[in-house]
Amino acid sequence: MSRLGLSSCPRLIVLALLPFLAGSSAYCVSLYKSYRARVLRKHLRDKLPNSIWTWRLPPPPLEDEDLWQALVELFHEVDLVPWVHMYSTEIASPSPNKIISPNGYSYVHPIRGFESCGPGVASWLGVFAYMNPLSRAAQTRNGQPVVVRVMAIRDEGHDYLSIIRKTSTGPLALLSNNHCLPLFWEFALEDIVFGVFPKTGGCVDESWDCWPKNSVGDILDMMLQILEGVAFLHELNICHRDLFSTNFLVDWQPESLLSMEVAVSKPRVYIIDFEFAIEFSPNCPVEDRVCTGYPLARWYPQEEYLRPYPDELDEDKPWCPFKLDLWQLAYTFTHRIEMGIPDINKLFLAMESGEPTARPTAPEAFARLRQIVNCIPPESLLVPPICVRG
Repeated sequence: MSRLGLSSCPRLIVLALLPFLAGSSAYCVSLYKSYRARVLRKHLRDKLPNSIWTWRLPPPPLEDEDLWQALVELFHEVDLVPWVHMYSTEIASPSPNKIISPNGYSYVHPIRGFESCGPGVASWLGVFAYMNPLSRAAQTRNGQPVVVRVMAIRDEGHDYLSIIRKTSTGPLALLSNNHCLPLFWEFALEDIVFGVFPKTGGCVDESWDCWPKNSVGDILDMMLQILEGVAFLHELNICHRDLFSTNFLVDWQPESLLSMEVAVSKPRVYIIDFEFAIEFSPNCPVEDRVCTGYPLARWYPQEEYLRPYPDELDEDKPWCPFKLDLWQLAYTFTHRIEMGIPDINKLFLAMESGEPTARPTAPEAFARLRQIVNCIPPESLLVPPICVRG
């Protein structure tokens, strides 16, 4: 009996160790998979640009499409489906007929509806034309459209990311006077941080003098929202420094001139692209809230600044970024269209004054424009604006 018992010991030991060995094996497999994933991610990272500037302007022979095609698997890991490249700078939803799922930020006018062709129809929501390759359209697994944006690389872009986290997430993003586009979530590849934002129905750059049949009232409502949003930012000591029409988005084009009725529903306007923005500490003295040089990010070459700018930026002394924001808004509002309302023209002239101290603050400009608009019957604003761009 004792010999039988002794001969059974190794078998019993093996049986006792089986759960441990199985667990160890699973753990080793898990470690290997984790190690392999890290190696693959590092290999992928090594193929991508090391600065925001080189992602914005990929050096030959690298193409825009090469950057994002390399990230297809990463998109799938975070439950995103990248949109498909069509031609040039346009990409489209892989959904049938480019009809997207509702996301709460993209709509079309009911008169435009679901026609197969023509501007502003539902299928247009499934197309994305990017300004530069820092942004890429995609959709969630259930088809809701989003835009993925490169936010930071290495030590670049973290000021921008900090401002977006402050204004586009958390409690501040719930305030109705905050017009910053919400940030849904972030994901990272090594030192590269990507932000995922909702894709909206359109860009305000198209609203002024393009295909949308927007009335003076429609455009004034957009201007009011933009000024409200800038006033909100200034209260937080944040200056955008790039307030031109390509940096404003809208849920849909209201197009009151299509129906010749004052719209009941108003699209929300959003402010985007804070890469040139600056934030001052609440403890910073007012006289020290100034800038020098052109309003650019540190990673952006100074000689590449091509935006219009006021005279004070040419002077070899500090300038006020709060006043620059007002100048840029006035330039955006007046150099393509004319409202035909003298009091509004007077306000915009003050905002664009060559003397920075003569420009109103953002809250003052917002209050004044709201006062002017509120005194005008909505029906009288149901007219087209005057195009002043040749």
